[in-house]
Amino acid sequence: MRFAIPALFALALSLGLGPANAQTATPGKTRSLGGGAGSGKILTRDELRACLSQQDALTTRRAEIEAAQTSMRDEKQALVAQQNDLKTDRAEVEALSKQVVDLNARFTAFSAKVSAYNERVKGLDSPTGRHSDADRANVEREGAALKAEQEALEADRAKLAGSQGTVDAYNAKAKALEDKANDWNRRNAEMVTRANSVNEQNTAWIDACGDRRYREDDEIAIKRGQ
Repeated sequence: MRFAIPALFALALSLGLGPANAQTATPGKTRSLGGGAGSGKILTRDELRACLSQQDALTTRRAEIEAAQTSMRDEKQALVAQQNDLKTDRAEVEALSKQVVDLNARFTAFSAKVSAYNERVKGLDSPTGRHSDADRANVEREGAALKAEQEALEADRAKLAGSQGTVDAYNAKAKALEDKANDWNRRNAEMVTRANSVNEQNTAWIDACGDRRYREDDEIAIKRGQ
């Protein structure tokens, strides 16, 4: 069974520290979104509002992805544990398979013995053949031995037929696990795509907002809904 779970991606976002939660402002005082000295043109209030809103959205999305990543990691561990359990079942199934191969080989050899025996019986029954009582006794003993061997083979075949349930159960578990693994791989790929999208959005936020200066009184006004 093909079962491949790729390594989980490492999500790394470098969102800005964001503005301080000041409630009073010093007229004309500026801060920077990145917490540094700040550079470039000072953000207007509308630009600052947009940058703060985008920053909050990115923080929320990052938290969601990190939570999903943790859940996916736990799910992967559960799948690996199931795969390990399945290896034990597989060993039993492979042992049964070997027994089937061996039994088929024994039946093939037995069939050859029967064919040779039938030819000897035909020779005994031929009106032109001359055979002693000892020859007939040998053939009779051989026939009895073949009958005993056939009974043993049939008994072994019956035992293996009873083990079909074990093989069917293994196949069902293997198929279910493969379906789970495929579903995990699909969802993991989707999560990687989402993470890449957030990283791209974060890069765009840094280009547009990172380390940009803004007026402290604009921040206070935004928090007041103005």
